[in-house]
Amino acid sequence: MKIIAIIAEYNPFHNGHMYQLQKSVQETGANGVIAIMSGNFVQRGHPAFWDKWTRTELALAAGVNLIIELPVFFATASAEQFGFGAIKLLNDTHVVSQLCFGTENTDQHAFDKIASILANEPPEFKQALASALAQGLSFPAAREKALKAILDIDTIPNTSNSILGLEYFKAIKKLNSPIEPHLTKRVGSGYNDEKLNIGFSSATAIRKAYFDALKKQESFDFGDVLPQNCNDYLRQVQPAALSVEHFQDILLYKLRSSSTLELSKFREVTEGLEYKIKAHALKARTYNELIEGLKSKRYTATKISRMLNNILLNIPKDFDGTKHLNYLRVLGFDPTGQKILKMIKDNSELNLITNLNHIPYSLKENPLLSMDCLATDVYALGYKSTPDRQGAKDLTKSIIIRRP
Repeated sequence: MKIIAIIAEYNPFHNGHMYQLQKSVQETGANGVIAIMSGNFVQRGHPAFWDKWTRTELALAAGVNLIIELPVFFATASAEQFGFGAIKLLNDTHVVSQLCFGTENTDQHAFDKIASILANEPPEFKQALASALAQGLSFPAAREKALKAILDIDTIPNTSNSILGLEYFKAIKKLNSPIEPHLTKRVGSGYNDEKLNIGFSSATAIRKAYFDALKKQESFDFGDVLPQNCNDYLRQVQPAALSVEHFQDILLYKLRSSSTLELSKFREVTEGLEYKIKAHALKARTYNELIEGLKSKRYTATKISRMLNNILLNIPKDFDGTKHLNYLRVLGFDPTGQKILKMIKDNSELNLITNLNHIPYSLKENPLLSMDCLATDVYALGYKSTPDRQGAKDLTKSIIIRRP
Protein backbone atom coordinates (compact mmCIF):
# COMPACT_ATOMS: atom_id res chain seq x y z
CA MET A 1 0.00 0.00 0.00
CA LYS A 2 1.55 3.30 -1.10
CA ILE A 3 0.82 6.09 1.36
CA ILE A 4 1.46 9.77 0.73
CA ALA A 5 1.11 12.67 3.14
CA ILE A 6 -0.07 16.25 2.98
CA ILE A 7 0.62 18.92 5.60
CA ALA A 8 -2.28 21.34 5.70
CA GLU A 9 -4.51 23.73 7.57
CA TYR A 10 -7.57 23.30 5.33
CA ASN A 11 -8.75 26.66 6.55
CA PRO A 12 -11.18 25.99 4.92
CA PHE A 13 -10.82 23.07 2.50
CA HIS A 14 -11.41 24.56 -0.98
CA ASN A 15 -11.22 23.65 -4.66
CA GLY A 16 -7.47 24.30 -4.77
CA HIS A 17 -6.96 21.75 -2.00
CA MET A 18 -9.09 19.25 -3.90
CA TYR A 19 -7.03 19.83 -7.04
CA GLN A 20 -3.77 19.28 -5.14
CA LEU A 21 -5.12 16.17 -3.45
CA GLN A 22 -6.29 14.61 -6.71
CA LYS A 23 -3.12 15.57 -8.63
CA SER A 24 -0.93 14.16 -5.86
CA VAL A 25 -2.73 10.81 -5.89
CA GLN A 26 -2.66 10.72 -9.70
CA GLU A 27 1.02 11.65 -10.03
CA THR A 28 2.31 9.33 -7.28
CA GLY A 29 -0.03 6.38 -7.79
CA ALA A 30 -0.91 6.45 -4.10
CA ASN A 31 -3.79 4.50 -2.63
CA GLY A 32 -3.76 6.11 0.80
CA VAL A 33 -3.50 9.76 1.97
CA ILE A 34 -2.63 11.06 5.44
CA ALA A 35 -3.15 14.73 6.25
CA ILE A 36 -1.28 16.30 9.15
CA MET A 37 -3.68 19.17 9.93
CA SER A 38 -3.44 22.15 12.27
CA GLY A 39 -5.99 22.14 15.07
CA ASN A 40 -8.01 25.10 16.32
CA PHE A 41 -5.30 27.73 15.77
CA VAL A 42 -3.18 28.14 12.65
CA GLN A 43 0.31 29.17 11.63
CA ARG A 44 -0.27 32.86 11.06
CA GLY A 45 -1.40 33.20 14.68
CA HIS A 46 -5.17 33.23 14.13
CA PRO A 47 -7.99 30.93 15.19
CA ALA A 48 -9.03 28.46 12.53
CA PHE A 49 -12.04 29.50 10.44
CA TRP A 50 -13.91 26.37 11.58
CA ASP A 51 -13.00 24.05 14.44
CA LYS A 52 -10.77 21.05 13.83
CA TRP A 53 -13.64 18.53 13.83
CA THR A 54 -15.59 20.41 11.15
CA ARG A 55 -12.46 20.71 9.01
CA THR A 56 -11.80 16.99 9.53
CA GLU A 57 -15.31 16.20 8.25
CA LEU A 58 -14.67 18.29 5.12
CA ALA A 59 -11.25 16.74 4.42
CA LEU A 60 -12.62 13.22 4.74
CA ALA A 61 -15.57 14.11 2.50
CA ALA A 62 -13.08 15.34 -0.10
CA GLY A 63 -11.08 12.11 -0.11
CA VAL A 64 -8.36 12.34 2.55
CA ASN A 65 -8.21 8.99 4.35
CA LEU A 66 -6.67 9.83 7.72
CA ILE A 67 -6.49 13.15 9.59
CA ILE A 68 -3.83 13.61 12.28
CA GLU A 69 -3.68 16.77 14.42
CA LEU A 70 -0.48 18.79 14.37
CA PRO A 71 -0.03 19.91 18.00
CA VAL A 72 -0.76 23.59 18.49
CA PHE A 73 2.81 24.20 19.66
CA PHE A 74 3.99 23.42 16.11
CA ALA A 75 0.86 24.54 14.25
CA THR A 76 1.25 28.14 15.47
CA ALA A 77 5.04 28.32 15.26
CA SER A 78 7.43 29.77 12.71
CA ALA A 79 7.72 27.97 9.37
CA GLU A 80 10.82 26.15 10.64
CA GLN A 81 9.15 24.66 13.73
CA PHE A 82 5.88 24.06 11.88
CA GLY A 83 7.66 22.09 9.16
CA PHE A 84 9.94 20.15 11.48
CA GLY A 85 7.13 19.05 13.81
CA ALA A 86 4.96 17.83 10.93
CA ILE A 87 7.79 16.02 9.15
CA LYS A 88 8.96 14.35 12.36
CA LEU A 89 5.47 12.97 12.97
CA LEU A 90 5.25 11.64 9.42
CA ASN A 91 8.74 10.19 9.54
CA ASP A 92 8.04 8.39 12.80
CA THR A 93 4.98 6.62 11.34
CA HIS A 94 7.36 4.61 9.11
CA VAL A 95 4.61 4.18 6.51
CA VAL A 96 4.78 7.39 4.43
CA SER A 97 6.71 7.25 1.16
CA GLN A 98 6.17 10.77 -0.20
CA LEU A 99 5.22 14.22 1.08
CA CYS A 100 3.09 16.14 -1.43
CA PHE A 101 2.67 19.90 -1.37
CA GLY A 102 1.63 22.63 -3.75
CA THR A 103 3.86 25.54 -4.65
CA GLU A 104 4.22 28.18 -7.33
CA ASN A 105 7.82 27.11 -8.01
CA THR A 106 8.23 23.40 -8.78
CA ASP A 107 11.99 23.39 -9.41
CA GLN A 108 12.84 20.50 -7.11
CA HIS A 109 16.57 20.93 -7.72
CA ALA A 110 16.44 24.52 -6.49
CA PHE A 111 14.50 23.51 -3.38
CA ASP A 112 16.99 20.75 -2.64
CA LYS A 113 20.02 23.01 -3.16
CA ILE A 114 18.62 25.77 -0.93
CA ALA A 115 17.46 23.32 1.74
CA SER A 116 20.98 21.86 1.95
CA ILE A 117 22.31 25.32 2.84
CA LEU A 118 19.54 25.88 5.39
CA ALA A 119 20.01 22.47 7.00
CA ASN A 120 23.79 22.77 7.36
CA GLU A 121 24.20 26.57 7.69
CA PRO A 122 27.78 26.97 6.45
CA PRO A 123 29.79 29.88 7.92
CA GLU A 124 29.34 32.09 4.81
CA PHE A 125 25.56 31.75 5.09
CA LYS A 126 25.54 32.58 8.80
CA GLN A 127 27.67 35.67 8.13
CA ALA A 128 25.43 36.86 5.28
CA LEU A 129 22.30 36.27 7.36
CA ALA A 130 23.68 38.16 10.36
CA SER A 131 24.61 41.06 8.07
CA ALA A 132 21.11 41.20 6.58
CA LEU A 133 19.45 41.05 9.98
CA ALA A 134 21.70 43.86 11.20
CA GLN A 135 20.17 46.01 8.45
CA GLY A 136 16.80 45.69 10.17
CA LEU A 137 15.26 43.26 7.68
CA SER A 138 12.65 40.74 8.77
CA PHE A 139 13.95 37.20 9.10
CA PRO A 140 12.35 35.92 5.84
CA ALA A 141 13.74 38.88 3.89
CA ALA A 142 17.17 38.55 5.52
CA ARG A 143 17.31 34.84 4.78
CA GLU A 144 16.38 35.40 1.14
CA LYS A 145 19.11 38.05 0.79
CA ALA A 146 21.69 35.76 2.43
CA LEU A 147 20.81 32.87 0.14
CA LYS A 148 21.13 35.04 -2.96
CA ALA A 149 24.53 36.19 -1.74
CA ILE A 150 26.03 32.69 -1.60
CA LEU A 151 24.03 30.75 -4.22
CA ASP A 152 24.04 31.11 -7.98
CA ILE A 153 20.25 31.34 -8.09
CA ASP A 154 18.47 34.40 -9.44
CA THR A 155 15.15 33.76 -7.74
CA ILE A 156 14.72 32.31 -4.28
CA PRO A 157 11.28 30.72 -3.75
CA ASN A 158 9.66 33.23 -1.38
CA THR A 159 5.90 32.71 -1.44
CA SER A 160 4.23 31.40 1.73
CA ASN A 161 3.90 27.92 0.25
CA SER A 162 7.48 27.89 -1.03
CA ILE A 163 8.87 28.98 2.34
CA LEU A 164 7.06 26.10 4.01
CA GLY A 165 8.23 23.80 1.23
CA LEU A 166 11.85 24.71 1.93
CA GLU A 167 11.30 23.89 5.59
CA TYR A 168 9.89 20.49 4.64
CA PHE A 169 12.97 19.77 2.51
CA LYS A 170 15.21 20.97 5.33
CA ALA A 171 13.47 18.87 7.99
CA ILE A 172 13.68 15.76 5.80
CA LYS A 173 17.43 16.32 5.47
CA LYS A 174 17.93 16.97 9.20
CA LEU A 175 16.03 13.82 10.13
CA ASN A 176 17.71 11.81 7.37
CA SER A 177 14.19 10.74 6.48
CA PRO A 178 13.42 8.41 3.56
CA ILE A 179 10.31 10.47 2.74
CA GLU A 180 10.57 11.99 -0.74
CA PRO A 181 9.11 15.43 -1.49
CA HIS A 182 6.68 15.67 -4.41
CA LEU A 183 5.86 19.16 -5.74
CA THR A 184 2.58 20.02 -7.47
CA LYS A 185 2.12 23.27 -9.38
CA ARG A 186 -0.39 25.53 -7.67
CA VAL A 187 -3.28 26.80 -9.78
CA GLY A 188 -5.67 29.70 -9.34
CA SER A 189 -5.35 32.46 -6.75
CA GLY A 190 -2.22 33.21 -4.78
CA TYR A 191 -2.06 32.29 -1.09
CA ASN A 192 -2.71 35.86 0.10
CA ASP A 193 -5.04 36.91 -2.75
CA GLU A 194 -8.12 38.56 -1.21
CA LYS A 195 -10.16 38.59 -4.42
CA LEU A 196 -12.83 35.90 -4.61
CA ASN A 197 -12.69 33.97 -7.90
CA ILE A 198 -15.20 31.42 -9.08
CA GLY A 199 -13.48 28.03 -9.11
CA PHE A 200 -10.08 28.50 -7.50
CA SER A 201 -10.06 31.06 -4.69
CA SER A 202 -7.55 31.33 -1.88
CA ALA A 203 -8.58 30.47 1.67
CA THR A 204 -7.80 34.11 2.52
CA ALA A 205 -10.34 35.33 -0.06
CA ILE A 206 -12.97 32.84 1.09
CA ARG A 207 -12.66 33.87 4.72
CA LYS A 208 -12.77 37.56 3.84
CA ALA A 209 -15.82 37.15 1.60
CA TYR A 210 -17.63 35.19 4.30
CA PHE A 211 -17.06 37.79 7.02
CA ASP A 212 -17.83 40.68 4.63
CA ALA A 213 -21.17 39.03 3.88
CA LEU A 214 -21.78 38.48 7.58
CA LYS A 215 -21.23 42.18 8.33
CA LYS A 216 -23.80 43.06 5.67
CA GLN A 217 -26.16 40.45 7.14
CA GLU A 218 -26.06 38.58 3.83
CA SER A 219 -25.76 34.85 3.25
CA PHE A 220 -22.60 33.43 1.67
CA ASP A 221 -22.73 30.51 -0.75
CA PHE A 222 -19.68 28.25 -0.49
CA GLY A 223 -20.87 26.28 -3.51
CA ASP A 224 -18.67 28.13 -5.99
CA VAL A 225 -15.43 27.81 -4.05
CA LEU A 226 -15.64 24.53 -2.11
CA PRO A 227 -15.95 20.96 -3.47
CA GLN A 228 -19.51 19.63 -3.76
CA ASN A 229 -19.11 17.04 -0.99
CA CYS A 230 -17.88 19.74 1.40
CA ASN A 231 -20.70 22.08 0.46
CA ASP A 232 -23.29 19.35 0.98
CA TYR A 233 -21.99 18.81 4.51
CA LEU A 234 -21.98 22.53 5.29
CA ARG A 235 -25.60 22.93 4.20
CA GLN A 236 -26.57 20.32 6.78
CA VAL A 237 -24.40 21.50 9.66
CA GLN A 238 -23.99 25.27 9.08
CA PRO A 239 -21.07 25.67 11.50
CA ALA A 240 -20.23 29.08 12.94
CA ALA A 241 -16.94 30.56 11.77
CA LEU A 242 -14.47 32.47 13.93
CA SER A 243 -11.99 35.26 13.24
CA VAL A 244 -9.21 36.74 15.34
CA GLU A 245 -11.42 39.72 16.20
CA HIS A 246 -13.60 37.37 18.28
CA PHE A 247 -10.67 37.06 20.70
CA GLN A 248 -9.50 40.67 20.91
CA ASP A 249 -11.06 41.37 24.32
CA ILE A 250 -9.58 38.20 25.84
CA LEU A 251 -6.18 39.04 24.37
CA LEU A 252 -6.21 42.69 25.46
CA TYR A 253 -7.16 41.60 28.97
CA LYS A 254 -4.28 39.11 29.01
CA LEU A 255 -1.80 41.75 27.82
CA ARG A 256 -3.00 44.48 30.17
CA SER A 257 -3.08 42.20 33.22
CA SER A 258 0.38 40.69 32.61
CA SER A 259 3.64 42.25 33.72
CA THR A 260 6.45 42.87 31.25
CA LEU A 261 8.38 40.07 32.98
CA GLU A 262 5.47 37.67 32.42
CA LEU A 263 5.15 38.73 28.77
CA SER A 264 8.87 38.19 28.16
CA LYS A 265 8.50 34.48 28.95
CA PHE A 266 6.31 33.68 25.94
CA ARG A 267 7.58 32.33 22.63
CA GLU A 268 8.80 34.93 20.09
CA VAL A 269 8.70 37.80 22.61
CA THR A 270 12.34 38.85 22.15
CA GLU A 271 14.58 41.90 22.10
CA GLY A 272 12.57 43.77 24.70
CA LEU A 273 9.30 43.58 22.74
CA GLU A 274 7.43 43.01 26.01
CA TYR A 275 7.70 46.76 26.77
CA LYS A 276 6.30 47.74 23.39
CA ILE A 277 3.52 45.17 23.72
CA LYS A 278 2.56 46.45 27.16
CA ALA A 279 2.50 50.07 26.00
CA HIS A 280 0.38 49.40 22.91
CA ALA A 281 -1.98 47.08 24.79
CA LEU A 282 -3.00 50.09 26.84
CA LYS A 283 -3.54 52.27 23.75
CA ALA A 284 -5.16 49.77 21.39
CA ARG A 285 -8.93 49.37 21.34
CA THR A 286 -9.02 46.57 18.78
CA TYR A 287 -6.85 43.73 17.55
CA ASN A 288 -6.07 45.55 14.30
CA GLU A 289 -4.95 48.67 16.19
CA LEU A 290 -2.66 46.47 18.28
CA ILE A 291 -1.10 44.89 15.17
CA GLU A 292 -0.64 48.28 13.49
CA GLY A 293 1.11 49.65 16.56
CA LEU A 294 3.49 46.71 16.93
CA LYS A 295 4.49 45.81 13.38
CA SER A 296 7.65 47.25 11.84
CA LYS A 297 10.12 46.62 9.05
CA ARG A 298 11.78 43.97 11.21
CA TYR A 299 8.62 42.46 12.69
CA THR A 300 5.95 41.65 10.12
CA ALA A 301 2.25 41.61 10.95
CA THR A 302 2.29 37.81 10.68
CA LYS A 303 5.14 37.47 13.16
CA ILE A 304 3.43 39.86 15.57
CA SER A 305 0.20 37.92 15.21
CA ARG A 306 1.98 34.63 16.01
CA MET A 307 3.66 36.24 19.00
CA LEU A 308 0.33 37.52 20.38
CA ASN A 309 -1.19 34.08 19.83
CA ASN A 310 1.64 32.54 21.86
CA ILE A 311 0.69 34.87 24.71
CA LEU A 312 -3.02 34.08 24.37
CA LEU A 313 -2.35 30.31 24.51
CA ASN A 314 0.42 30.41 27.16
CA ILE A 315 3.06 28.95 24.85
CA PRO A 316 6.40 29.41 26.63
CA LYS A 317 9.78 30.40 25.33
CA ASP A 318 12.64 27.86 25.24
CA PHE A 319 10.31 24.86 25.27
CA ASP A 320 11.40 21.90 23.14
CA GLY A 321 8.20 20.38 21.83
CA THR A 322 9.99 17.66 19.86
CA LYS A 323 10.93 15.92 23.11
CA HIS A 324 7.25 15.27 23.74
CA LEU A 325 6.22 14.38 20.18
CA ASN A 326 5.65 10.70 20.88
CA TYR A 327 2.02 10.30 19.79
CA LEU A 328 -0.44 10.73 16.93
CA ARG A 329 -3.72 12.42 17.81
CA VAL A 330 -6.24 10.94 15.38
CA LEU A 331 -9.07 13.32 14.42
CA GLY A 332 -10.79 11.15 11.83
CA PHE A 333 -10.51 8.39 9.25
CA ASP A 334 -12.38 6.42 6.58
CA PRO A 335 -12.03 2.67 5.86
CA THR A 336 -8.72 3.20 4.05
CA GLY A 337 -7.54 5.40 6.90
CA GLN A 338 -8.36 2.63 9.34
CA LYS A 339 -6.05 0.31 7.39
CA ILE A 340 -3.32 2.96 7.51
CA LEU A 341 -3.73 3.22 11.28
CA LYS A 342 -3.21 -0.54 11.54
CA MET A 343 -0.01 -0.20 9.49
CA ILE A 344 1.23 2.61 11.74
CA LYS A 345 0.47 0.55 14.84
CA ASP A 346 2.48 -2.35 13.40
CA ASN A 347 5.46 -0.26 12.24
CA SER A 348 5.75 2.68 14.64
CA GLU A 349 6.46 3.30 18.31
CA LEU A 350 4.14 6.32 18.35
CA ASN A 351 1.14 6.17 20.67
CA LEU A 352 -2.11 6.35 18.70
CA ILE A 353 -4.70 8.52 20.46
CA THR A 354 -8.33 8.20 19.41
CA ASN A 355 -9.85 9.09 22.78
CA LEU A 356 -8.20 11.38 25.33
CA ASN A 357 -10.19 9.72 28.11
CA HIS A 358 -8.34 6.46 27.45
CA ILE A 359 -4.67 7.31 27.05
CA PRO A 360 -1.62 5.67 28.64
CA TYR A 361 -0.59 7.11 32.00
CA SER A 362 2.67 8.33 30.42
CA LEU A 363 0.70 10.69 28.16
CA LYS A 364 -1.58 12.21 30.79
CA GLU A 365 0.95 14.91 31.68
CA ASN A 366 2.29 15.45 28.15
CA PRO A 367 2.61 19.25 27.80
CA LEU A 368 1.81 19.16 24.07
CA LEU A 369 -1.55 17.55 24.78
CA SER A 370 -2.18 20.03 27.59
CA MET A 371 -1.54 22.91 25.17
CA ASP A 372 -3.98 21.44 22.66
CA CYS A 373 -6.70 21.10 25.30
CA LEU A 374 -6.18 24.71 26.43
CA ALA A 375 -6.26 25.90 22.81
CA THR A 376 -9.61 24.17 22.31
CA ASP A 377 -10.99 25.68 25.53
CA VAL A 378 -9.86 29.17 24.50
CA TYR A 379 -11.19 28.67 20.97
CA ALA A 380 -14.65 27.90 22.37
CA LEU A 381 -14.77 31.36 23.98
CA GLY A 382 -14.82 32.93 20.52
CA TYR A 383 -18.36 31.69 19.87
CA LYS A 384 -21.43 33.83 20.56
CA SER A 385 -23.73 30.85 21.04
CA THR A 386 -23.77 29.75 24.69
CA PRO A 387 -23.71 25.97 24.04
CA ASP A 388 -20.66 26.31 21.76
CA ARG A 389 -18.68 28.03 24.52
CA GLN A 390 -18.47 24.93 26.71
CA GLY A 391 -14.97 23.72 27.52
CA ALA A 392 -13.30 20.29 27.60
CA LYS A 393 -14.41 19.43 24.05
CA ASP A 394 -11.22 17.45 23.51
CA LEU A 395 -12.57 15.04 26.11
CA THR A 396 -16.16 14.93 24.89
CA LYS A 397 -15.97 15.15 21.07
CA SER A 398 -15.94 11.80 19.29
CA ILE A 399 -13.43 10.90 16.62
CA ILE A 400 -14.83 11.42 13.09
CA ILE A 401 -15.39 8.11 11.28
CA ARG A 402 -16.55 8.30 7.67
CA ARG A 403 -18.39 5.18 6.63
CA PRO A 404 -18.37 3.78 3.05
